[in-house]
Amino acid sequence: MDKYSLVVFGGQWDVYQVAHRDWIEDPLVRYVSTFRPAGLLGQVQRLHFNPRINAICSLPFKPCWNPYYLRGVDDGHLCFLVTEPWLRMESGIRLLPYLRRRYPHSRIVCFTQDMVDTILDLYTCRPIDLPYLRKYADLLISYDTTDARQYDMLYHPTVYSPLHIAEKDQRPLYDLYFLGRDKGRLSQLIEICHEATRRGLRCHFLMLEVPKRDQIACEGITYLKRDLPYAENLRLCAQSRCIVEMLQQHAASATFRTWETIMLNRKLLTNNASIATSDFYDSRYISVFDSPAHIDWRFVQSETAFPDGNNPYQQCIRPLSLIHFLEQQLNIHIAHS
Repeated sequence: MDKYSLVVFGGQWDVYQVAHRDWIEDPLVRYVSTFRPAGLLGQVQRLHFNPRINAICSLPFKPCWNPYYLRGVDDGHLCFLVTEPWLRMESGIRLLPYLRRRYPHSRIVCFTQDMVDTILDLYTCRPIDLPYLRKYADLLISYDTTDARQYDMLYHPTVYSPLHIAEKDQRPLYDLYFLGRDKGRLSQLIEICHEATRRGLRCHFLMLEVPKRDQIACEGITYLKRDLPYAENLRLCAQSRCIVEMLQQHAASATFRTWETIMLNRKLLTNNASIATSDFYDSRYISVFDSPAHIDWRFVQSETAFPDGNNPYQQCIRPLSLIHFLEQQLNIHIAHS
């Protein structure tokens, strides 16, 4: 069986940098985090790719940047994993046909890490073109089971690397932690806060971008004017016994909140009913509720499910799990440390 080298077109977003750390630090994996070159060249490319300029006049020759991303990558057996940030650029950069033409013996995999109908092309402002992707990709993979069925894609969950949180930042300070935008959830979070406080529990709920007129004072809720750095979010997760998740979309898969819970050996309180049928569900560390009135407070107040600090699902969500999945689906061997 031929051995393939993995090239991941990932992301510069801090969440990607944490989740994909195993790949980033693997000397046998090439990780391309951004399509933006450094220095003056990057400024030139910024103008070339500017959506406002291209909305007025579509500038040609965007694919000419593709060789830059792959400088130093030798010909041979390569497996390209193209993630969502690059798929949003595809109508402009035409990365997939370039890969197919330049590396004819390669394998190309597209991996969507958001609901397909929400992944809008940066230039057309339309959902990504799945028939176009199928023309060039060997595999299309969705992180969501519903999307996988609806769009005839393979399913694999998003991946997440082990976290490195200082021991001093892992001492629990809060019983319940939430981070997110309002999206109609504020009244429910206030209800949860009131009941938690009545039970002698401490909440730390951070609400993003809630207009001043809509803010309601409540002990345990703080209103932030801007996004919280992901590293700070992880520190707060580590300082909390239970992470609260309230989904608004009809997603049917585990989320990054689930992965944070697993890697930090915390508990998850979620309204994501579909997780109860997932491979990662375990009532020892996940409790599902459909309304604040139906929260299992005994679960919230209980001790950590895995006192040794090792949630048994940690290895199942590491990037290596996706490598093994690709090997099985493509019948190849992928080099990794």
